[in-house]
Amino acid sequence: MNRSLRLASSAFLISIAAGLIVSCDSDRNTQVHVEKLKVSSTRPVADALDRRTADARKSRLADVKYQLHLDITANNDWFSGESTLSFVLKDATTALSIDFGGGNISEVRVNDQPVRVDYNDFFLTLPAKTLQQGINTVNIVFEHPYSEDGTGLHRFVDTTDGRTYLYTYLWPYYANRLFPAFDQPNLKAEIALTVRAPEEWTVVSTSVGNTESSSDGAVLWRFSPTAKISTYAFSMHAGPYKIWEDETEGIPLRLMARQSMAEFVEVEEWLEVTKRGLEYYREYFDIPYQFGKYDQLLVPDFNIGAMENIAAVTFAERRYVQRGASNRTERENRAGVILHEMAHMWFGNLVTHNWWNGLWLNESFATQMSAIAAAKTTEFQDTWHGFFTNGKQAAYYRDSRVTTHPIEVPINSTADFFSVFDAITYEKGSSVLKQLAHYVGEENYRLGVSAYLKQYSYGTTELDDFVGHIAAASNTKLDEWSRQWLYEPGFNTISAAIECENTELKTLHILQRAAADHPILRTHRIDVALYDIDESGELSAADVYAVTLDGAETAVNTPPGRNCPAIVNPNHNDWTYAKIKLDARTAANIGEYLSDLEEPLTRSIFLSALLDSAEAGEMSLAAFVEYAMHLAENEQNIRVLQQATDSIVAVVDLMHRLRPETDAALAGLIPMLQEQSLRHATLEPNGDVKLVWFETFLGIASNEAGLGTVRALLDGEAEIDGLVMSADYRWQLLQILSRYGVAAIDELLMAESALDTSDFGVKNALTANAFKPDLAVKTHWLSELQTPENLTGLSRQRAVMEGLFPSNQTAIQLQLLDQILDALPALSNSADPYFMASYASVLLTPMCVNESVAKMQTALDTHAKDLSSTALRFLREAHQADSECLALRSAQ
Repeated sequence: MNRSLRLASSAFLISIAAGLIVSCDSDRNTQVHVEKLKVSSTRPVADALDRRTADARKSRLADVKYQLHLDITANNDWFSGESTLSFVLKDATTALSIDFGGGNISEVRVNDQPVRVDYNDFFLTLPAKTLQQGINTVNIVFEHPYSEDGTGLHRFVDTTDGRTYLYTYLWPYYANRLFPAFDQPNLKAEIALTVRAPEEWTVVSTSVGNTESSSDGAVLWRFSPTAKISTYAFSMHAGPYKIWEDETEGIPLRLMARQSMAEFVEVEEWLEVTKRGLEYYREYFDIPYQFGKYDQLLVPDFNIGAMENIAAVTFAERRYVQRGASNRTERENRAGVILHEMAHMWFGNLVTHNWWNGLWLNESFATQMSAIAAAKTTEFQDTWHGFFTNGKQAAYYRDSRVTTHPIEVPINSTADFFSVFDAITYEKGSSVLKQLAHYVGEENYRLGVSAYLKQYSYGTTELDDFVGHIAAASNTKLDEWSRQWLYEPGFNTISAAIECENTELKTLHILQRAAADHPILRTHRIDVALYDIDESGELSAADVYAVTLDGAETAVNTPPGRNCPAIVNPNHNDWTYAKIKLDARTAANIGEYLSDLEEPLTRSIFLSALLDSAEAGEMSLAAFVEYAMHLAENEQNIRVLQQATDSIVAVVDLMHRLRPETDAALAGLIPMLQEQSLRHATLEPNGDVKLVWFETFLGIASNEAGLGTVRALLDGEAEIDGLVMSADYRWQLLQILSRYGVAAIDELLMAESALDTSDFGVKNALTANAFKPDLAVKTHWLSELQTPENLTGLSRQRAVMEGLFPSNQTAIQLQLLDQILDALPALSNSADPYFMASYASVLLTPMCVNESVAKMQTALDTHAKDLSSTALRFLREAHQADSECLALRSAQ
């Protein structure tokens, strides 16, 4: 699963199921045997599965199997099917629930007998009297609407050519929107699938399928039974996909995309990364790939980055397909996500967590393995550097929020999933696993992982099973390590304490600190690097010392008579998860010598420390921007260049947000930044570097001159040699113009929409329209978002949210803040967590004024008890971010 959010109202689902009260559905002519009765089970009636129910059900069931038939030939909003569940029941004295969300049930037979069951739109309950100890068979005939929010079975109609595509997204608790099932990870089962589909479609699932034609022109696809797998890792995709085929080590490979996007897919690159990855993982894990074939599908409207469906992985095409040349970052992101999802075939699919508290280990390990594999098998050998500049910084930010949590945390219900679906789950967890591998030794770590996967293949595990194998392989006790790192929230800050006499180093200690509300000090195995400045003013190469940091203060053993260092990096090579704070000597010298540090990762580590200082108000934001631009203009490493320019764009955006109309420093910086970034983009011969500078210009263009250049690029009156204005770049230019309210924007948007009729164009047009600095426009779109039946489809809703409140429009955002906050309780109780996560995070970006901070506090005081865990989390984080922004405004 790659991150990177379903809007199905519960009221809407209830209205569907209300039709089951009657004895016959005239529209579909199916006999109904389902009553709407009060459920006698103590299971909470909700679109969720709680841990208590899951554990109780797991204790009663064994040897679960499914025979699933789906019919996707009807040309309407519904698909139909039949699910036959067989299982061994250890205790038949109480009722048993089967998960099925938002569908209709027309017939239920238990052990060959028709029965009436309780169905509440979320799950159906089999009465105890219908069950028997031992083998049971349950046959359920059902239908379900296709989704528009990317969950369950999603249907997409291509606006370019009218072709229809289907794909499933079943993680974490959406398999029950495809078919009635025991939808929990530790009830692994064999699944035998048949699908009746239009004859021109290809159907893809977990196992290999064969086809049988029928007289009515449809085709029956019959798939061999799967191995024992979790329901969330199953899949069914269908449509007239373009298919490319290859193989490696006897494993058939297929890559698929919709026909209208096929020309933009980097096929050879994609398949080469896939082949190298499968070969590398076989060797690393010492286990061959287990699932027979390996399909990858690029799909539209995908909720997240990618999903590790067994042998049929899905990827968000908008993220990994560019309608123009891909730059280095995009190529690396593609390779990383391919390898991330592939790692799940072993870790997550072959061996699976018992429950969703194990999500972090599943995702963190795949993130860690994708970096290891990319460094070994792709051009991106410095991928851990990229992990530091991107993923790790996201983890530090998330870990500093009031809603931070331990890596390993109880999950009471799938409704609480978004409480842990975050940068702690992914990036912090993988940072800690990187430290663990360094702590016990890379080869010991690999051997422990391999032994763990071999012992628990096709089974499910708890965290102790994994840690126990690492401990055994390395002969290292990890109980205290686990307590410190996995069960305590927050991060440490480390710094150097230096005592010198004249020019000689007397003592060097590494200090470890923790936040007052999370005071845990951890054991870190780190490298400490010392740099000297010689008599000619040149910076030396680093002297590196391995240190095990334990407690508040740890001495570094340096040789007698060593020079007093000018610069100290207490986390050289970035082995551990801890921020660094600059000591006085380093702070005094780093500005002059940062560009002279030999290691690009070290330059990135110190640049991040300087940005932390600016964001904490310890130096001015304008000073940081000038410093970062100076560094960028002399930087030869593209990762450091990307980090420097990204930080410039982020800080300029923050300065807009702090004082959008009155910041004289910002007004002075913008012309210089625009001119310099555009000049580098024009003159730079390296295509990847050229794009970095061009995108920097796009990120800061805002004054009259910059907007004039944007318009000239759009109209073709200006060009940048070697850079093609693709359709996606043209939309980016239009969104900038719309954001700053240029004249004739409506005519420009209409003209571009006529040129780009693709779904990409439709969504880009929605974003551009929402960008307009017009209260009436914002009010209209906010009303549409709060009435989801009007603006349907999560991808379209997200497109609107993306443009509503950019950093230069906080005054309009403040005018609508009451309306945003007042809608939270109702939306929280009706909308899916994916929608709520986007709504509450994107619409509540900081406004940095007393009024907005107070309004969000009032909302917390008034509505906290009425909000879902997802909505409450993001509201608390928004309030914290706004409070911090207000404090920074006062400090600048």
